[in-house]
Amino acid sequence: MSSARISIEATGPNLSNRGEANVAAGKKWEALIEVLGNVCTESNPNGIISLGVAENSLLHEGLAEYFSKVPIQLVHFTYGSGPWGSPALRSGLSNLFNSRFNPLHSVQPSQIIVVSGVSAAVDLVAFVTADANDGFLIGRPLYSGFHADLDARSKVKLLPVSCGKEEDVDPMSEEMVECFEKELMKQEEKGVKVRGVLFVNPHNPLGKCYSEATIKAYLRFCQKHKIHFISDEVYALSTFSTPANMTSQPFISVLSLDLQGLIDPKLVHLLYGMSKDFSCNGFRAGVLVSQSNLEMMRSIKSVATFNWCSSVVDSLWTTLLKDKPFLEYYVAENQKRLGEGYARLTNWLDHRGIDYARGGNSGFFVWADFSKVLGIDSQANIEEMLEEMTLENGETSQIARSSSTGNNLDSLFQQKLIEAGVYVASGNSFFAERNGWYRITFSMPAKMLESGLQRVDKVLNAWKGISSA
Repeated sequence: MSSARISIEATGPNLSNRGEANVAAGKKWEALIEVLGNVCTESNPNGIISLGVAENSLLHEGLAEYFSKVPIQLVHFTYGSGPWGSPALRSGLSNLFNSRFNPLHSVQPSQIIVVSGVSAAVDLVAFVTADANDGFLIGRPLYSGFHADLDARSKVKLLPVSCGKEEDVDPMSEEMVECFEKELMKQEEKGVKVRGVLFVNPHNPLGKCYSEATIKAYLRFCQKHKIHFISDEVYALSTFSTPANMTSQPFISVLSLDLQGLIDPKLVHLLYGMSKDFSCNGFRAGVLVSQSNLEMMRSIKSVATFNWCSSVVDSLWTTLLKDKPFLEYYVAENQKRLGEGYARLTNWLDHRGIDYARGGNSGFFVWADFSKVLGIDSQANIEEMLEEMTLENGETSQIARSSSTGNNLDSLFQQKLIEAGVYVASGNSFFAERNGWYRITFSMPAKMLESGLQRVDKVLNAWKGISSA
């Protein structure tokens, strides 16, 4: 027999069009994965301290101890009761919403779907309410993950809404709705069909809550254009009080509002999850609530098998929700520690003359303006660069941004932070309208936060010589 090798013609990756389109998006994860794979721990003290990821580790030890006492049962090895959450979990969640979100109409278990994370819930809502190349509006600055949530599978466009070239519109105000009107008209002129508004309350990255008047203004806007209002309320219980924010707007859920005369209730939906309020990012449990749109819920259930929440996670969350004494302790203690972390971080910022979004009272982070200490022109507008990124669905974002001196300094600053062993999230990732903004996470034990800020200090102390070299 001949042993000659047969030549095989190279075919390349042989991907579908949508598969090829996602290659660049998948590559963007690599830098963050490098950080997550080398985090600072007791066994890895020289690892990177993350002040950039929205995780809350303040009560991880207590949660680990609590969950360790919840047994794995035989039923957890089966398909259980189906792919949209067990009856016990949906009952526990309905009790949570009814006791903590002040709903006008009680939330029923039948109005709840549980999936594998809030990202999955966003993807599913986009999949059943919008077609490829339709879009969802969301105000800037915004949570960076929404781009992938909407585009990666459903190919729905993220449509960032600017606060105005002079940034004279408060993104938390009623006046911002006028910016949404302009952006919707602009997108429709381009042939993009707007299918909804993604509304994040409490806000990420601003760490503030919307007023009732502002929420109602957005509801009227959505009714006017017959588009969906998706209220992401994942930080609803992660609110806190400090002497500096006693007059800040408290959290108001869309569930608590009387929609009569404002909007067709079929257009209103709520997103929630286990990652933020329950400090369990890795458990991957997300929630969709829609009290009036049975057709949409049925459509989502038809594809829910692709986003099935683990039966073990389902059981753990159910146990916690049913344990009223522990739930009460956990929420109160978490809010107390979040307030302490916020005060610790803002005190650090104040002492260095770094401005930030004042009056924060929710979430795990502070939106801070480093432009002054970095020597960046804070008035340099990057609208055109972000416009190019939006039009290309993120594919040319790095090329577009690299042309700005301010963005080059931002990139250099981030590089030096990583070299110093600390990661802080750049405003570029949040569609910030000015250079020099960063989101800094404070929801970690005091010692870890202080160590991270000390590493930031080392970079700031050396920055003048670095940036002028």
